[in-house]
Amino acid sequence: MRFLDEKRGLHPFQLQTGSRPHIFVFTVDMIPPEFHRDPSPCRQAMKLSAWESLRADAVDYRNAFSVSPLCGPSRASLFTGRYPYIFVNEERAHDGTEVGLRPDDPIYPEYLKAAGYRLGHVGKSHIGTDAFIRAFGESCSPWNRWAPPVHDDPEYHAYLAARGIRGFRFRREIRGLKPDGVTPGNSYGGWIEQADGSPFPMAGTYPHYLVDRALGVLDSLRQQGEAPLYLHIDLFAPHQPFFIPAGLDEREHQLRAAVPLPEGYTHWQAQREHPQTGEPRIYGTYERNWGLVSPATAREYQLANLLQMEVIDAALARFLDRLKELGLYDNSLILLTADHGEMNLERGLVDKGVYGHPKVARIPLFLKLPGNAKAGTTVEDDVCLLDVSPALLGVAGIEPIARHDGVDLLSFLDEDSPDRETPFVFESGWHVAPNPAVAIHGRFPAGHFRYVYNSADRQDELYDLADPTYRNRIEDASVAPVRIALRRQLQTIFERDPRWRCYRQVFELDRAQDLPAKTGDNQMFIPE
Repeated sequence: MRFLDEKRGLHPFQLQTGSRPHIFVFTVDMIPPEFHRDPSPCRQAMKLSAWESLRADAVDYRNAFSVSPLCGPSRASLFTGRYPYIFVNEERAHDGTEVGLRPDDPIYPEYLKAAGYRLGHVGKSHIGTDAFIRAFGESCSPWNRWAPPVHDDPEYHAYLAARGIRGFRFRREIRGLKPDGVTPGNSYGGWIEQADGSPFPMAGTYPHYLVDRALGVLDSLRQQGEAPLYLHIDLFAPHQPFFIPAGLDEREHQLRAAVPLPEGYTHWQAQREHPQTGEPRIYGTYERNWGLVSPATAREYQLANLLQMEVIDAALARFLDRLKELGLYDNSLILLTADHGEMNLERGLVDKGVYGHPKVARIPLFLKLPGNAKAGTTVEDDVCLLDVSPALLGVAGIEPIARHDGVDLLSFLDEDSPDRETPFVFESGWHVAPNPAVAIHGRFPAGHFRYVYNSADRQDELYDLADPTYRNRIEDASVAPVRIALRRQLQTIFERDPRWRCYRQVFELDRAQDLPAKTGDNQMFIPE
């Protein structure tokens, strides 16, 4: 038996003998499903050679989801394999709300470190700097905010200066509108140039700066000995604010011609004068916040999002090419995923929001195994970010005694492996507005469905995950058995796991028509 904290005997684990592969993890931030799922005009039009090359060598988990729509909570689930008690990002949190991991909650890199791995991290943390310093060392400099520190990162400014780049400014900025439909509102970034008006090169963008740093960390780790390496590169983008450099005018023209505005946006525009009934009010709140009522502005957002993805791909290619040059690529484990999804103009919405819509939950998840084993395999089972920590620790021969809420991703490659014991739960909290909501998935003869319980709203949601129109079918009589089954499954989760008990009473009161009658103490005077 070993411990992460030998002095206090905390966090015991067992270490199996055997070889341990190098592990490289890439995370992107807030990526819409149409950028990584087929079929899609977006995916067909984008040039993502590095992304697609990695996908071809990897296992592609086609139904991967986050368990939160927000950066901080989602990243906490990724790094701990546990449901997060963080339910809001730091910049919007009420005083006293948890916005970082507690000191005694380990993240999986700490186990890798205790097993002899040499660790490095570059990019965003957003679960509290202390956890990253504890795992990666005092020289690690993760940024713990929603957006990259492009204005106040002295190392980034030095990187630009070394390349003769004279700062940056927007030459075309994307701005939403206030609810009055006239006053300029949120800025979503846009096309940049140097401060003196000269072209801004792609090498100066923040994802390329992060990869440059990561290559330096890789060289440093390799010089420290023969121990296996773990390096996490968080590329942040395509999260706004978009920073589109020079040299992409032709690509913008091509994308403009190939990718129309999403049907979900044009349908929303046509219905704006006659809003749909039965829609949770949280969506209207976000529609007014983002302010993308102008189709021309929406088009700029869409194109910038596509181009930002190509900027990421060029940065990713640099790192993957370096791994191949060093002979590290083939026998390493490489994971690529995201913290959550993005609406990309569906219902006039962008970014994410505290709701259970499938587009804020779907994520890419590619796992390239050592020796490119299982390359090209697709997994249709539902998986989530909770499953990453068990998988990476399992590959490294590490068995923590502490419970994981996730399931080892590799277990889904075994045809005889049992299904998940219970569905994983997706939870939203507070962002632009509060909306405590939970969601679960289920497969039925009628299809693959996602049910969303909105505890602060009379309206719930039920989506057929194969339906690209994202119709809310909660009142559809033809799938009423699905609604009832998923509500009852959620009730069972609320009953059995004390972490979800906060929803139980209001859920049983508000959705009683679909639930079996309960007797006994609803006030919980008597411990259960």
